[in-house]
Amino acid sequence: MNKTLFILSVGILAFSSCESKKASPETSSPQELTTTTVVNLNPTEFQSKSAQGIIIDVRTPEEIAAGKIAGALEMDYFLPSFQSQVDELPMDKEIFIYCAVGSRSREAAEMLLQQGFTKVYHLSGGIQAWAQKGLPIVQE
Repeated sequence: MNKTLFILSVGILAFSSCESKKASPETSSPQELTTTTVVNLNPTEFQSKSAQGIIIDVRTPEEIAAGKIAGALEMDYFLPSFQSQVDELPMDKEIFIYCAVGSRSREAAEMLLQQGFTKVYHLSGGIQAWAQKGLPIVQE
C-alpha cells in the first residue's frame, strides 16, 4: 500500500513538473502584450487629429463626386486596385479612413491592421456624420 502511494505521488509530481509554463507579464515583451485595434473617432476628433496623417476616402467615385474631406486620398474599396494602393502607403504614418456611413471604412481599417498598420483611425458615422456636424466638404 505504501509502495503504491509512493509511486502514485512520484507520478503526480513528475506530471505536474512537466506542465507548460505560460509567460507572465514580467517575461513577455511589450509587443506581445499590446493588441492593436482600430480607433473610432467622432467627426470633431477626426477633424482635429487627421491633419497629422493620411486621410483615405474608400467610397466610389460617384459617391465622392458629391464631396469629400479636403486632402483625402480616393481609394475605392470595391476595386481590385485597392490592395495595390494600400501597399504604397507608409506603414509608420497615421491612417484616417472613412466612407459614407462607416461600415465599409471599418472593414478597410481592419484589413489595414491585418497587414501590419498600427495607427489606424476610423470616422464613426462616415462622411454623413461629418456633414451633420457642419464640417467642411469639398468638391474637386
